[in-house]
Amino acid sequence: MNHFSKDALLTYFNSDSDLENEIEKHLLECERCTNLYVSLIEDIEINAELSEDFTDTTVQQIEKILPSPSKTKQNKVVTHYLVAAGLTILLTLTGVFQDALNVTEIQQKQNNGSITDHLMTKTNDVLEEMKGVHHNE
Repeated sequence: MNHFSKDALLTYFNSDSDLENEIEKHLLECERCTNLYVSLIEDIEINAELSEDFTDTTVQQIEKILPSPSKTKQNKVVTHYLVAAGLTILLTLTGVFQDALNVTEIQQKQNNGSITDHLMTKTNDVLEEMKGVHHNE
């Protein structure tokens, strides 16, 4: 049985071989060439490890394509969150939210309907008074 050389198997591995079908059939039959081919592939894969600066280089290329948000924009967002949190604490401590709850509780106890109904009634009363003033003139 004729065996293939390392160069022939490397050429086959790189998909440049004219004898592709022959080598495939031979590798299925010949254990020696199959072992040689596997060892060649392992050597190639070991030598193809990533370089130490691969991650840094990749991140730099990504940043060129998609620049990160500016620090001023990030600072503005943080400032807005801090202001909102501060106002919430201030309003809570001054009792504004408690007053809103008290108004709702009083309204429910009086059973006079909703605030919107009350406002509509008052508005209608004012409009009726205005109509009466204009009709009397």
